[in-house]
Amino acid sequence: MPRLRTIVIWVIGFFLLFTIAGFFVVPPLARHLLIKNLSESLNRDVSIQQLKVNPYSLTVAVRGVVVKEKETSETVLSFEEFFANIQAVSLFKRAIVVSEAKLAKPYMKVIRNEDGSYNFSDLIEKTTEDTSPPAKKSKPIQFSINNISISDGAIDFLDAPKEVFHEVTDMNLAVPIVSNMKYHIQNFVQPRFSALINGDSFIIEGKTKPFADSLETVFDINIKDLDLADYIGYVPNRKHFTLLSGSLDVIAKVSYIQYAEKNPILEVTGKMALNDINLSDEKKNPLFKVAGVDLEIASVKPLEDVIHLASMDIRSPEVIIRRNKDGKIDIVTISSLLFGATQQQSDTQASQPIKDKKPMSVVIDVWKWNDGKILFLDAMPEEPMTIEIKNAEFEAKNISLAKGSKADLHFSFFLGKTGKVSGKGTIGLEPLTASLSLDVKGLGIDAFQPYFTDKINVYISSGSVNTSGTLTLDKPEGKDVAVKYTGKLLINKFHAANKEDYEELLRWQTLSLESLDISYNPMCYSVKGISLSGFFAAITIEPDGSLNLHHIMVAKEGATKQDGKNLSKTPTAQEAAPSELATPENVEIGGITLQGGTIKFTDRSIKPSYSANLTQIGGRVSSLSMKKDTASDVEVRGKYNDYIPLEIVGKINPWKEHFYVDLTASFKNFELSPLSPYSGKYVGYTIDKGQLSFDLKYLIVQRKIDAQNRILLDQLTFGETVESPDAIKLPVKLAVTLLKDRQGKINLDIPISGNLDDPQFSIWGIVWKIIKNLLVKAATSPFALLGAFFGGGEDLSYVEFDYGKTNLTDAATKKLETLVKALQERPAVNVEIVGYVDTEKDREGLKDLLLSRRVKTKKARDLVKKNEAPARIDDVKVSPEEYEKYLRLAYEAEKFAKPRNIVGLTKKLPVPEMEKLMLTNIVVKEEELRSLTFERATLVKDFILRSDKVTPNRLFIVQAQNLTPEKKENLKASRVDFRIK
Repeated sequence: MPRLRTIVIWVIGFFLLFTIAGFFVVPPLARHLLIKNLSESLNRDVSIQQLKVNPYSLTVAVRGVVVKEKETSETVLSFEEFFANIQAVSLFKRAIVVSEAKLAKPYMKVIRNEDGSYNFSDLIEKTTEDTSPPAKKSKPIQFSINNISISDGAIDFLDAPKEVFHEVTDMNLAVPIVSNMKYHIQNFVQPRFSALINGDSFIIEGKTKPFADSLETVFDINIKDLDLADYIGYVPNRKHFTLLSGSLDVIAKVSYIQYAEKNPILEVTGKMALNDINLSDEKKNPLFKVAGVDLEIASVKPLEDVIHLASMDIRSPEVIIRRNKDGKIDIVTISSLLFGATQQQSDTQASQPIKDKKPMSVVIDVWKWNDGKILFLDAMPEEPMTIEIKNAEFEAKNISLAKGSKADLHFSFFLGKTGKVSGKGTIGLEPLTASLSLDVKGLGIDAFQPYFTDKINVYISSGSVNTSGTLTLDKPEGKDVAVKYTGKLLINKFHAANKEDYEELLRWQTLSLESLDISYNPMCYSVKGISLSGFFAAITIEPDGSLNLHHIMVAKEGATKQDGKNLSKTPTAQEAAPSELATPENVEIGGITLQGGTIKFTDRSIKPSYSANLTQIGGRVSSLSMKKDTASDVEVRGKYNDYIPLEIVGKINPWKEHFYVDLTASFKNFELSPLSPYSGKYVGYTIDKGQLSFDLKYLIVQRKIDAQNRILLDQLTFGETVESPDAIKLPVKLAVTLLKDRQGKINLDIPISGNLDDPQFSIWGIVWKIIKNLLVKAATSPFALLGAFFGGGEDLSYVEFDYGKTNLTDAATKKLETLVKALQERPAVNVEIVGYVDTEKDREGLKDLLLSRRVKTKKARDLVKKNEAPARIDDVKVSPEEYEKYLRLAYEAEKFAKPRNIVGLTKKLPVPEMEKLMLTNIVVKEEELRSLTFERATLVKDFILRSDKVTPNRLFIVQAQNLTPEKKENLKASRVDFRIK
């Protein structure tokens, strides 16, 4: 009994001591020690309101813990209560077993200073400065903590550098069990976390095996309306944009499992939504807006570079792209926007390839872009412009980076004010390949004017492009990309004007290209047919003599001004040569059709200016091939000022290497009077009336030209004289008179031949030279000109006579017949007839004539007796047998002193002696020579009049001041000259 009593007393005493110590002694002592040690360790004031211990239930409760900020009275850490219930079994299992552990209303204040440090950085530095040797590795303490909970927690985070304040409230954490005991290792720990972060709800639930070798973990993440603007400042390398608004919703599952003999697996599945995203650039200009981006994540495995999205749905995106004056595009790149990588980092990574790295696998089952809008603000052109894409709809299926995979694509959007673009097909990324059917309707050309306004002096006020076809693209490995487009193209209601004065330059109603086939690599152009209708073109010669078409392109740098004109630098041979983008064999045009065309010609280089219209232009060009030994049929017709027909017919091959032309052109009854400004300037006379017609035939083979220019001028009549320094100094009126036939027509046949490769060769230069030569010949040798037309080139300006005679030779008769023909065909030509003599040779000739007449006179007396005498003495015929008889009679009748014999009688002389004496004593006076000139002129006039083809009022005999004409080489002075009156 005493022993039992003693045991009972000790037991009661122990329990009394245990109770007193547990309830009343240990709590205040422990509270004091905790406050003291924590304050020293943290270098901050620490207070604990209450510490309660229940030694029987093995529970500990710590209430009202507050840690003050260093050197201030602000609270940096606190909680209302920490409660733990330790199981007695801990003593037997040599492990910490807690049946419940909870923390109520914890609070923490985090401050990030301007220098990047935190309000607790000194504690971290103190820990890192601990140089005590590490404790020997021992067997980890076994533990099992159950029913862990944190309730109603809060965190305040002040980020001073970014001037951002974050608030976490209603923070709750529940973990059913955490244990590293062997029989618990394969059991899942199922934590649950929820909080309001800046008012946004976060819920994370999962299960994990934190102490198993597999570290198998599964988390369910539920985030609602997370305001991304509060966190965008923490994205690394964010230098190009600012997030003005945006929220994030996430319902996802994250799973992780670790293996001993293979790589671990981290996989994310679920859904993610970005809402009301609004980005601006660093200058606060709008950059990107989107109503929402919905992602359905089938499987994302970051450790394996595998991304598989079941769907990506982008709702109402608005993208604003800016290009600065320097050509730089002021927009965040996709890589920096999505991944935060800078260009320098990308270049560094690209320069350090990873060996044997498996390529990233990206698969998107369905990608949609709904009601999209893109604004491209381009400040680089001379006139800044905006290109707007709106109502963009985009859907792609089965997108993949896998080699050989192809995605189905469908898209449509509005471009500019009137254009609509749509298409569908397939596209592959590895290798790059695409096959798309495109449909473009009403795309306005004028919207893109600023891109070429500094290159052309033309303002395009209207014009729309319509096209439908198939675009294919292929980029085989190691080869250049090959592109091909087949379809049709239609450009409607095109209108272009001169930029300087907005005068209409070019327009058409429709330009259609059927069955268009264009490819790059290899280069090839093919079109089944080109049709142009309702077209108009203005061709103007400017006051400085230049053609308006030469001023369409803006002069390049280096142009200088000279004599008030803009002159570009002389191009080099390479610059002057046209660029050839394709070989001839790769160009095919099925045919060209023209309908309803008008060309307006205006010449402002003359005063007054001249204008003319070529209207109702229509025609066709058959299949146009650039291959050798091929030619296309050409047939073009039109009308000058709606009533004068123009026709061009033939064959052509326009390619330089196989250039071939066989064309005829016909133009009838063109009124010349409107051309008075030209004739006044270059000829010196206005045109009262006249018409022009021509027939041209040009044959060009192997760069050699053979052309015929048949020109008809009908009733050309010059009017008043015009004083012009540019007028030709030649008698054009005389030339017209000589060239006109009896119907008042001038027919010119001007042949041309030469080589187009000859730099000195010019078709119209040759034509003008020939016409100018005609004018010169009309002024200097008008009868030679007539001879060229009617006498095979013979000079009709004279007829020659035998010395002393007035009768016409056969040559003279033939020439006069030609002259009669020429005068008949040129009724406006009046002729002056002038007779001349050779004073010496004609004097001797006249002596011979007088001798002959005296001989004939003696015979005529005998013929009178027989009544056989002719009317004219020159018609008497003296035979050789009779000649000596009648010569002697004439000799004896002469009064000069004659040789006599010894008896004083007239000595009988032989014929030569008698002729010599008679000629010596015949005297020819100047009056007889002048009479000879008149007889010859009269004889010629009578010959012309006897033809009854020339009226007398057109022929005039003129008495020359000198008997002898101007001496000309190889021409007798004994002649009659003709002059144009």
